Amino acid sequence: MDNRLDLNLLLTLETLLAERSVTKAAAKLRSSQPAVSAQLARLRRMFDDPLLIPGARAMTPTPRALGIAPRLSELVDGFRAIVQREDFDLATIQAVVMISASDAVQCRIGKWFATMADAAPGIQLGFVPGTRAMIPALDSHMASGQVDLLVGCSALIHHDRLHLRQLYQEQLVCVMRRDHPFQDDSLALDVFSSMNHLIVSPLGGDFSGVTDGVLHKLNLSRRGSVSVPSFLVAEQILCDTDLVSVFPATLARERAATLKSYPLPISVPTIEIAMAWHERTHHSPLHRWMREQIAGVLTGWTAESPGA
Repeated sequence: MDNRLDLNLLLTLETLLAERSVTKAAAKLRSSQPAVSAQLARLRRMFDDPLLIPGARAMTPTPRALGIAPRLSELVDGFRAIVQREDFDLATIQAVVMISASDAVQCRIGKWFATMADAAPGIQLGFVPGTRAMIPALDSHMASGQVDLLVGCSALIHHDRLHLRQLYQEQLVCVMRRDHPFQDDSLALDVFSSMNHLIVSPLGGDFSGVTDGVLHKLNLSRRGSVSVPSFLVAEQILCDTDLVSVFPATLARERAATLKSYPLPISVPTIEIAMAWHERTHHSPLHRWMREQIAGVLTGWTAESPGA
């Protein structure tokens, strides 16, 4: 084991953990692939651990590497903070910001960011879907730079090492296509529970949610035939079938041209939507600016029109 400290090696390790590829890490570090491979060999000796295992598509970090990643990112970020300026220029800064959010939130943020194309030509905004597998390793994903910002249900964010900002409360409504056979003015509970439902599970794979929890307490249930992780896919399915679904009221308002909505016939708790980020980006002027802009975009979204 070689315990000699080399800050360049630590920077290489941080980049390798983020990119999971020697080739991509070399490009990001503006180095050569053989040089990064040699540094990885030294890192393996330093930590007496393989750190990253070669795979078909990407390298897989070992448990030791995953344990190192959060502390390493904080350490390297601390060194960067010493030498970086406290301000930044939107017109010249070069950066990639990765956001995990539902497809509906991605659309809203993406539309806003499109207006920034001329003002911030060097900033790239990337979206990654939130998945069930991501939640337990969220801290590691954020520490390694795979995710910079998470927007989602605050009840699912249980990480003491993350900063959290509540954004808004979301109501839920029942939606269906405008020419759906159901044409009553209001939706009764027995009718709602007897309908064939399309379940939207942003994390993937669920056939139940907060609505089902309330129904269960009333000794009722609903039939969920299909589960999809995307609200926009759900809209397409709803428009061509007699299925119904439960949507955020904000999204239902946006899709009023194709979907009609009804208040739920049961009292369902509001969904708390929050924004979470890692200490790695907490003091970054760019990320602070980005968080403020996105918070304004999303809170403004919910206030655009009353009711659902």
